[in-house]
Amino acid sequence: MDIDDTDRALVDALMADGRASIQALASEAGVAVETADRRIEALEDAGVIEGYTAQVDYDELGYDVTAVVRLRVGESTETVGETLGDYPWVRSAYEVTGEDDCILVGTVRDTDDMHGKVAELLTEPTVRSVTVDVVLDTVRAGEPIRLGDSDD
Repeated sequence: MDIDDTDRALVDALMADGRASIQALASEAGVAVETADRRIEALEDAGVIEGYTAQVDYDELGYDVTAVVRLRVGESTETVGETLGDYPWVRSAYEVTGEDDCILVGTVRDTDDMHGKVAELLTEPTVRSVTVDVVLDTVRAGEPIRLGDSDD
């Protein structure tokens, strides 16, 4: 799908406020409501917009520890990737280059909870080693890339 400045403006507006009305989005993009509605539907159909979610403050829910977990696996990362879907505490999972094969970012209640989750990872047959770093302070996390600011 070819993305133009109107599409970028609509996506940026949605990333800033996923609950904005179609009127507000159209105004932000400088187009008619019908145009905004049609463009957003096309972006959804093309898979550019994958869905809409709430942003949650996990600390407020009692999940006080964020951990970055590095895995080394014995065989294929594909098998580990499939298995990671069974771990609801894993918020992000990446297959990476370098010494480690996968990096997970997870949120748990406390360090005892984290210890249990890591011990469970070590029972996976393909996991050779696990290294955990506890996040001390979140400087920036999950911030969207504003499309209007891109050099494309």
